[in-house]
Amino acid sequence: MVALAQTIDHLIEEQVNDGSAHSEIEAEQMIISVLAERVIDRKIAESQEQVRNGQYSEFNDEFMTNLLAQAKTRHSV
Repeated sequence: MVALAQTIDHLIEEQVNDGSAHSEIEAEQMIISVLAERVIDRKIAESQEQVRNGQYSEFNDEFMTNLLAQAKTRHSV
């Protein structure tokens, strides 16, 4: 964990020194944005793979009717 913190500190310093960021806070925000984007991209790729493999449910009228029926059953117990 210490090595990761040092790497992040180095990245922040580089961003500020080369003018990509005006402050350490701005550099941190840029890094966090990139990481968040990577997480989103990974989740999208996983979802696309699930769709290709047929691992999905269609949210049509039948699905909603069944979902509501299950919810009513659970709520009444």
